[in-house]
Amino acid sequence: MRFIYLGLGIVGIVQFLFYDPSLNLMLQDLAFKAGKMDLYEQWSHTGDIVFQVMNDTYLVLSLSLFLYHYIRYYQLRSIRDHTFYITISLLPLTFVHLFIFYWAPANFVRITFSKSFINYVQPSINLFLMEYRFFPLLAIGAIGIMLYNIYKFKANEARYSNINIITKKKIDTASLGIRAFTHAIKNHLLAIRSEAEYLQEKFADDEDALYSLKLITESCEQSFQSINQANDKLKQITLNIKAVPLDAPIEKAIQRFRSNLTNVEIHFEKTNSNILVYMDEDYINEVLNNILKNSVEALSNAGGSIWVSVNYVDQWGTISIRDNGPGIEAEHVEEIFTPFFSTKPSITNWGIGLSFCHKVITAHSGKIEVKSEVGKYTQFDILLPLVKRV
Repeated sequence: MRFIYLGLGIVGIVQFLFYDPSLNLMLQDLAFKAGKMDLYEQWSHTGDIVFQVMNDTYLVLSLSLFLYHYIRYYQLRSIRDHTFYITISLLPLTFVHLFIFYWAPANFVRITFSKSFINYVQPSINLFLMEYRFFPLLAIGAIGIMLYNIYKFKANEARYSNINIITKKKIDTASLGIRAFTHAIKNHLLAIRSEAEYLQEKFADDEDALYSLKLITESCEQSFQSINQANDKLKQITLNIKAVPLDAPIEKAIQRFRSNLTNVEIHFEKTNSNILVYMDEDYINEVLNNILKNSVEALSNAGGSIWVSVNYVDQWGTISIRDNGPGIEAEHVEEIFTPFFSTKPSITNWGIGLSFCHKVITAHSGKIEVKSEVGKYTQFDILLPLVKRV
Protein backbone atom coordinates (compact mmCIF):
# COMPACT_ATOMS: atom_id res chain seq x y z
CA MET A 1 0.00 0.00 0.00
CA ARG A 2 2.85 2.40 0.77
CA PHE A 3 4.18 1.91 -2.79
CA ILE A 4 0.77 2.86 -4.17
CA TYR A 5 0.78 6.04 -2.09
CA LEU A 6 4.36 6.75 -3.19
CA GLY A 7 3.41 6.27 -6.85
CA LEU A 8 0.39 8.56 -6.54
CA GLY A 9 2.57 11.16 -4.83
CA ILE A 10 5.15 11.05 -7.61
CA VAL A 11 2.45 11.38 -10.28
CA GLY A 12 1.01 14.37 -8.39
CA ILE A 13 4.41 16.08 -8.28
CA VAL A 14 4.97 15.44 -12.01
CA GLN A 15 1.55 16.90 -12.80
CA PHE A 16 2.24 19.94 -10.62
CA LEU A 17 5.49 20.58 -12.50
CA PHE A 18 3.82 19.97 -15.88
CA TYR A 19 1.30 22.78 -15.26
CA ASP A 20 3.67 25.09 -13.35
CA PRO A 21 3.60 28.50 -15.15
CA SER A 22 7.26 29.39 -14.52
CA LEU A 23 8.45 26.00 -15.78
CA ASN A 24 6.25 26.27 -18.87
CA LEU A 25 7.57 29.76 -19.61
CA MET A 26 11.12 28.45 -19.41
CA LEU A 27 10.37 25.47 -21.67
CA GLN A 28 8.51 27.65 -24.17
CA ASP A 29 11.44 30.05 -24.27
CA LEU A 30 13.88 27.20 -24.90
CA ALA A 31 11.62 25.67 -27.56
CA PHE A 32 11.21 29.06 -29.28
CA LYS A 33 14.97 29.62 -29.40
CA ALA A 34 15.53 26.11 -30.75
CA GLY A 35 12.74 26.45 -33.30
CA LYS A 36 10.86 23.52 -31.75
CA MET A 37 7.60 25.23 -30.82
CA ASP A 38 5.59 22.67 -32.80
CA LEU A 39 7.21 19.87 -30.82
CA TYR A 40 6.58 21.72 -27.56
CA GLU A 41 2.90 22.30 -28.40
CA GLN A 42 2.50 18.65 -29.38
CA TRP A 43 4.15 17.55 -26.13
CA SER A 44 2.00 19.97 -24.12
CA HIS A 45 -1.22 18.86 -25.82
CA THR A 46 -0.46 15.14 -25.37
CA GLY A 47 0.51 15.60 -21.72
CA ASP A 48 -2.65 17.61 -21.08
CA ILE A 49 -4.83 14.80 -22.49
CA VAL A 50 -2.97 12.18 -20.44
CA PHE A 51 -3.36 14.10 -17.18
CA GLN A 52 -7.00 15.00 -17.86
CA VAL A 53 -7.86 11.34 -18.47
CA MET A 54 -5.83 10.37 -15.42
CA ASN A 55 -7.64 12.90 -13.20
CA ASP A 56 -11.07 11.78 -14.42
CA THR A 57 -10.01 8.18 -13.78
CA TYR A 58 -8.95 9.12 -10.25
CA LEU A 59 -12.35 10.69 -9.67
CA VAL A 60 -14.36 7.73 -10.95
CA LEU A 61 -12.07 5.23 -9.25
CA SER A 62 -12.29 7.06 -5.92
CA LEU A 63 -16.10 7.09 -5.93
CA SER A 64 -16.11 3.44 -7.02
CA LEU A 65 -13.83 2.53 -4.12
CA PHE A 66 -16.16 4.29 -1.69
CA LEU A 67 -19.09 2.34 -3.16
CA TYR A 68 -17.13 -0.92 -2.95
CA HIS A 69 -16.13 -0.14 0.64
CA TYR A 70 -19.77 0.59 1.52
CA ILE A 71 -21.05 -2.66 -0.01
CA ARG A 72 -18.25 -4.84 1.34
CA TYR A 73 -18.55 -3.61 4.92
CA TYR A 74 -22.30 -3.01 4.91
CA GLN A 75 -22.75 -5.40 7.84
CA LEU A 76 -20.49 -3.25 10.06
CA ARG A 77 -22.73 -0.37 11.07
CA SER A 78 -20.03 2.10 12.16
CA ILE A 79 -17.91 1.52 9.02
CA ARG A 80 -20.97 1.59 6.76
CA ASP A 81 -22.31 4.88 8.17
CA HIS A 82 -18.87 6.52 8.07
CA THR A 83 -18.39 5.55 4.41
CA PHE A 84 -21.91 6.63 3.44
CA TYR A 85 -21.69 10.12 4.90
CA ILE A 86 -18.21 10.76 3.49
CA THR A 87 -19.37 9.69 0.01
CA ILE A 88 -22.51 11.85 0.12
CA SER A 89 -20.43 14.82 1.30
CA LEU A 90 -17.97 14.43 -1.59
CA LEU A 91 -20.64 14.22 -4.30
CA PRO A 92 -21.40 18.00 -4.30
CA LEU A 93 -17.69 18.76 -4.68
CA THR A 94 -17.53 16.30 -7.55
CA PHE A 95 -20.53 17.99 -9.17
CA VAL A 96 -18.96 21.45 -8.87
CA HIS A 97 -15.69 20.20 -10.34
CA LEU A 98 -17.27 18.36 -13.29
CA PHE A 99 -19.63 21.15 -14.33
CA ILE A 100 -17.56 24.23 -13.55
CA PHE A 101 -13.87 23.37 -13.27
CA TYR A 102 -13.85 20.42 -15.68
CA TRP A 103 -11.06 22.14 -17.67
CA ALA A 104 -8.66 22.28 -14.72
CA PRO A 105 -5.76 21.91 -14.44
CA ALA A 106 -4.58 23.67 -17.61
CA ASN A 107 -1.63 25.65 -18.91
CA PHE A 108 -2.62 29.32 -19.27
CA VAL A 109 0.69 30.94 -20.20
CA ARG A 110 2.19 31.15 -23.67
CA ILE A 111 5.35 32.94 -24.73
CA THR A 112 5.18 35.52 -27.51
CA PHE A 113 7.76 37.06 -29.86
CA SER A 114 8.63 39.47 -27.08
CA LYS A 115 10.35 37.55 -24.30
CA SER A 116 9.29 40.03 -21.64
CA PHE A 117 5.63 39.90 -22.66
CA ILE A 118 3.47 36.99 -21.41
CA ASN A 119 0.24 36.04 -23.11
CA TYR A 120 -2.39 34.44 -20.85
CA VAL A 121 -4.78 31.97 -22.46
CA GLN A 122 -8.41 32.20 -21.34
CA PRO A 123 -9.78 28.89 -20.00
CA SER A 124 -12.72 27.25 -21.72
CA ILE A 125 -15.49 27.70 -19.19
CA ASN A 126 -19.24 27.21 -19.16
CA LEU A 127 -20.48 30.78 -18.93
CA PHE A 128 -23.99 29.75 -17.89
CA LEU A 129 -22.79 27.95 -14.78
CA MET A 130 -19.98 30.40 -14.08
CA GLU A 131 -22.25 33.44 -13.85
CA TYR A 132 -21.81 35.01 -10.44
CA ARG A 133 -25.44 34.45 -9.55
CA PHE A 134 -25.09 30.67 -9.97
CA PHE A 135 -21.66 29.82 -8.63
CA PRO A 136 -22.27 31.16 -5.09
CA LEU A 137 -25.51 29.18 -4.94
CA LEU A 138 -23.71 26.01 -6.02
CA ALA A 139 -20.93 26.60 -3.51
CA ILE A 140 -23.35 27.33 -0.66
CA GLY A 141 -25.44 24.30 -1.62
CA ALA A 142 -22.39 22.03 -1.63
CA ILE A 143 -21.22 23.35 1.74
CA GLY A 144 -24.76 23.03 3.12
CA ILE A 145 -24.98 19.38 2.08
CA MET A 146 -21.59 18.66 3.62
CA LEU A 147 -22.51 20.37 6.90
CA TYR A 148 -25.84 18.52 7.02
CA ASN A 149 -24.07 15.19 6.50
CA ILE A 150 -21.57 16.02 9.23
CA TYR A 151 -24.47 16.84 11.55
CA LYS A 152 -26.31 13.61 10.69
CA PHE A 153 -23.17 11.53 11.14
CA LYS A 154 -22.37 13.14 14.50
CA ALA A 155 -25.99 12.74 15.64
CA ASN A 156 -25.97 9.09 14.60
CA GLU A 157 -22.69 8.44 16.39
CA ALA A 158 -23.91 10.31 19.47
CA ARG A 159 -27.02 8.12 19.56
CA TYR A 160 -25.00 4.90 19.56
CA SER A 161 -22.48 6.41 21.95
CA ASN A 162 -25.31 7.24 24.37
CA ILE A 163 -26.57 3.66 24.09
CA ASN A 164 -23.08 2.42 25.00
CA ILE A 165 -22.82 4.88 27.90
CA ILE A 166 -26.24 3.86 29.24
CA THR A 167 -25.32 0.19 28.88
CA LYS A 168 -22.04 0.81 30.73
CA LYS A 169 -23.89 2.58 33.55
CA LYS A 170 -26.34 -0.31 33.81
CA ILE A 171 -23.45 -2.78 33.98
CA ASP A 172 -21.70 -0.72 36.68
CA THR A 173 -24.93 -0.42 38.67
CA ALA A 174 -25.59 -4.14 38.31
CA SER A 175 -22.03 -4.84 39.45
CA LEU A 176 -22.62 -2.96 42.70
CA GLY A 177 -25.99 -4.60 43.24
CA ILE A 178 -24.82 -8.12 42.56
CA ARG A 179 -22.01 -7.87 45.10
CA ALA A 180 -24.52 -7.05 47.83
CA PHE A 181 -26.88 -9.72 46.51
CA THR A 182 -24.26 -12.46 46.32
CA HIS A 183 -23.04 -11.75 49.84
CA ALA A 184 -26.55 -12.16 51.24
CA ILE A 185 -27.59 -15.13 49.11
CA LYS A 186 -24.37 -17.03 49.78
CA ASN A 187 -25.07 -16.94 53.51
CA HIS A 188 -28.51 -18.47 52.91
CA LEU A 189 -27.09 -21.11 50.56
CA LEU A 190 -24.41 -22.03 53.09
CA ALA A 191 -27.08 -22.49 55.74
CA ILE A 192 -29.18 -24.68 53.41
CA ARG A 193 -26.18 -26.79 52.42
CA SER A 194 -25.10 -27.16 56.04
CA GLU A 195 -28.56 -28.36 57.05
CA ALA A 196 -28.68 -30.74 54.08
CA GLU A 197 -25.32 -32.25 55.02
CA TYR A 198 -26.48 -32.64 58.63
CA LEU A 199 -29.66 -34.40 57.49
CA GLN A 200 -27.63 -36.68 55.19
CA GLU A 201 -25.72 -37.91 58.24
CA LYS A 202 -28.88 -38.22 60.33
CA PHE A 203 -30.86 -40.15 57.72
CA ALA A 204 -27.99 -42.16 56.29
CA ASP A 205 -30.23 -45.24 55.95
CA ASP A 206 -33.15 -43.51 54.20
CA GLU A 207 -32.51 -43.74 50.44
CA ASP A 208 -35.41 -41.46 49.46
CA ALA A 209 -34.29 -38.78 51.89
CA LEU A 210 -30.67 -39.09 50.77
CA TYR A 211 -31.72 -38.73 47.12
CA SER A 212 -33.67 -35.54 47.87
CA LEU A 213 -30.89 -34.14 50.05
CA LYS A 214 -28.35 -34.87 47.30
CA LEU A 215 -30.46 -32.83 44.86
CA ILE A 216 -30.53 -29.98 47.38
CA THR A 217 -26.74 -29.95 47.84
CA GLU A 218 -26.16 -30.16 44.07
CA SER A 219 -28.58 -27.29 43.56
CA CYS A 220 -26.66 -25.27 46.16
CA GLU A 221 -23.37 -25.98 44.37
CA GLN A 222 -24.83 -24.92 41.02
CA SER A 223 -26.15 -21.75 42.62
CA PHE A 224 -22.72 -21.02 44.09
CA GLN A 225 -21.17 -21.45 40.64
CA SER A 226 -23.75 -19.18 38.98
CA ILE A 227 -23.29 -16.50 41.64
CA ASN A 228 -19.51 -16.65 41.36
CA GLN A 229 -19.68 -16.47 37.56
CA ALA A 230 -22.02 -13.48 37.73
CA ASN A 231 -19.76 -11.76 40.21
CA ASP A 232 -16.66 -12.45 38.10
CA LYS A 233 -18.25 -11.18 34.90
CA LEU A 234 -19.51 -7.92 36.35
CA LYS A 235 -16.54 -7.04 38.53
CA GLN A 236 -13.85 -4.56 37.45
CA ILE A 237 -11.60 -6.15 34.85
CA THR A 238 -7.86 -5.60 34.39
CA LEU A 239 -6.55 -6.20 30.88
CA ASN A 240 -3.14 -7.48 29.87
CA ILE A 241 -2.99 -5.97 26.37
CA LYS A 242 -0.62 -7.48 23.81
CA ALA A 243 -0.32 -7.65 20.03
CA VAL A 244 -1.99 -10.99 19.24
CA PRO A 245 -3.00 -12.68 15.94
CA LEU A 246 -6.74 -12.15 15.58
CA ASP A 247 -7.49 -15.80 14.85
CA ALA A 248 -5.64 -17.15 17.93
CA PRO A 249 -8.50 -16.88 20.49
CA ILE A 250 -11.05 -17.87 17.84
CA GLU A 251 -9.42 -21.23 17.15
CA LYS A 252 -9.28 -21.97 20.88
CA ALA A 253 -12.94 -21.09 21.38
CA ILE A 254 -14.10 -23.12 18.37
CA GLN A 255 -12.03 -26.13 19.44
CA ARG A 256 -13.73 -26.01 22.83
CA PHE A 257 -17.19 -26.39 21.26
CA ARG A 258 -16.55 -28.67 18.29
CA SER A 259 -15.87 -31.76 20.42
CA ASN A 260 -19.34 -31.56 22.03
CA LEU A 261 -21.49 -30.61 19.02
CA THR A 262 -23.92 -33.00 17.35
CA ASN A 263 -26.34 -31.14 15.08
CA VAL A 264 -24.50 -27.80 14.87
CA GLU A 265 -21.64 -27.05 12.47
CA ILE A 266 -19.07 -24.29 12.99
CA HIS A 267 -17.31 -22.89 9.92
CA PHE A 268 -14.22 -20.70 10.36
CA GLU A 269 -13.24 -18.51 7.41
CA LYS A 270 -9.63 -17.35 7.66
CA THR A 271 -7.85 -14.69 5.62
CA ASN A 272 -4.48 -14.96 3.93
CA SER A 273 -3.18 -12.04 6.00
CA ASN A 274 -1.84 -12.40 9.51
CA ILE A 275 -3.92 -9.77 11.31
CA LEU A 276 -2.46 -8.47 14.57
CA VAL A 277 -4.70 -6.63 17.03
CA TYR A 278 -4.33 -5.25 20.54
CA MET A 279 -6.12 -7.60 22.93
CA ASP A 280 -6.12 -9.55 26.16
CA GLU A 281 -6.35 -13.02 24.64
CA ASP A 282 -7.93 -14.67 27.70
CA TYR A 283 -10.73 -12.12 27.95
CA ILE A 284 -11.42 -12.16 24.21
CA ASN A 285 -11.50 -15.95 24.34
CA GLU A 286 -14.14 -15.72 27.08
CA VAL A 287 -16.14 -13.24 24.97
CA LEU A 288 -16.10 -15.63 22.01
CA ASN A 289 -17.10 -18.51 24.29
CA ASN A 290 -20.14 -16.55 25.46
CA ILE A 291 -21.28 -15.63 21.95
CA LEU A 292 -20.68 -19.12 20.54
CA LYS A 293 -22.50 -20.64 23.53
CA ASN A 294 -25.54 -18.46 22.79
CA SER A 295 -25.47 -19.48 19.12
CA VAL A 296 -25.12 -23.18 19.95
CA GLU A 297 -28.03 -22.99 22.42
CA ALA A 298 -30.18 -21.18 19.84
CA LEU A 299 -29.48 -23.96 17.31
CA SER A 300 -29.57 -26.92 19.72
CA ASN A 301 -33.15 -27.98 18.93
CA ALA A 302 -33.43 -27.60 15.14
CA GLY A 303 -29.72 -27.70 14.32
CA GLY A 304 -27.93 -25.33 11.98
CA SER A 305 -24.63 -23.66 11.22
CA ILE A 306 -22.39 -20.99 12.71
CA TRP A 307 -20.00 -18.98 10.53
CA VAL A 308 -17.00 -17.24 12.07
CA SER A 309 -14.84 -14.93 9.96
CA VAL A 310 -12.01 -12.46 10.52
CA ASN A 311 -11.06 -9.45 8.45
CA TYR A 312 -9.58 -5.96 8.70
CA VAL A 313 -11.02 -2.62 7.72
CA ASP A 314 -9.39 0.78 8.21
CA GLN A 315 -7.87 0.75 11.72
CA TRP A 316 -9.91 -2.24 12.93
CA GLY A 317 -9.51 -5.99 13.05
CA THR A 318 -12.98 -7.55 12.83
CA ILE A 319 -14.56 -10.80 14.03
CA SER A 320 -18.01 -11.77 12.74
CA ILE A 321 -20.07 -14.59 14.27
CA ARG A 322 -23.28 -15.45 12.42
CA ASP A 323 -25.79 -18.25 12.95
CA ASN A 324 -28.94 -19.24 11.08
CA GLY A 325 -30.98 -19.68 14.24
CA PRO A 326 -34.37 -18.24 15.22
CA GLY A 327 -33.07 -14.68 15.54
CA ILE A 328 -33.89 -11.92 18.02
CA GLU A 329 -36.96 -9.68 18.08
CA ALA A 330 -36.21 -6.15 16.84
CA GLU A 331 -37.31 -4.55 20.13
CA HIS A 332 -34.87 -6.77 22.04
CA VAL A 333 -31.77 -6.02 19.97
CA GLU A 334 -30.92 -2.73 21.72
CA GLU A 335 -31.45 -4.37 25.13
CA ILE A 336 -29.29 -7.38 24.40
CA PHE A 337 -26.29 -6.06 26.36
CA THR A 338 -28.33 -4.92 29.38
CA PRO A 339 -27.44 -6.88 32.55
CA PHE A 340 -29.97 -9.59 33.50
CA PHE A 341 -31.85 -9.18 30.22
CA SER A 342 -32.38 -12.52 28.51
CA THR A 343 -34.90 -14.13 26.19
CA LYS A 344 -33.98 -17.54 27.62
CA PRO A 345 -35.35 -19.10 30.84
CA SER A 346 -33.99 -17.20 33.85
CA ILE A 347 -33.48 -20.45 35.77
CA THR A 348 -30.62 -21.47 33.48
CA ASN A 349 -29.52 -18.05 32.25
CA TRP A 350 -29.01 -14.86 34.24
CA GLY A 351 -28.53 -12.60 31.23
CA ILE A 352 -25.04 -11.33 32.08
CA GLY A 353 -22.95 -13.10 29.42
CA LEU A 354 -23.44 -10.46 26.73
CA SER A 355 -23.08 -7.66 29.29
CA PHE A 356 -19.68 -9.14 30.07
CA CYS A 357 -18.87 -9.19 26.33
CA HIS A 358 -19.81 -5.52 25.99
CA LYS A 359 -17.71 -4.59 29.03
CA VAL A 360 -14.63 -6.45 27.76
CA ILE A 361 -14.80 -5.12 24.19
CA THR A 362 -15.32 -1.48 25.24
CA ALA A 363 -12.44 -1.89 27.72
CA HIS A 364 -10.31 -2.75 24.66
CA SER A 365 -11.43 0.56 23.05
CA GLY A 366 -13.29 -1.63 20.58
CA LYS A 367 -16.87 -1.98 19.39
CA ILE A 368 -19.42 -4.78 19.47
CA GLU A 369 -22.53 -4.69 17.29
CA VAL A 370 -25.44 -7.07 16.84
CA LYS A 371 -28.02 -7.40 14.11
CA SER A 372 -30.71 -10.00 13.71
CA GLU A 373 -33.77 -10.96 11.71
CA VAL A 374 -36.38 -13.23 13.24
CA GLY A 375 -36.39 -16.66 11.65
CA LYS A 376 -33.24 -16.02 9.61
CA TYR A 377 -30.05 -15.12 11.46
CA THR A 378 -28.22 -13.38 14.29
CA GLN A 379 -24.81 -11.79 13.77
CA PHE A 380 -22.31 -10.30 16.22
CA ASP A 381 -19.52 -8.08 14.89
CA ILE A 382 -16.51 -7.31 17.08
CA LEU A 383 -14.04 -4.55 16.15
CA LEU A 384 -10.65 -4.41 17.87
CA PRO A 385 -7.81 -1.88 17.36
CA LEU A 386 -5.55 -3.05 14.55
CA VAL A 387 -1.78 -3.25 15.03
CA LYS A 388 -0.86 -4.34 11.50
CA ARG A 389 -1.51 -7.01 8.91
CA VAL A 390 1.21 -9.11 7.31
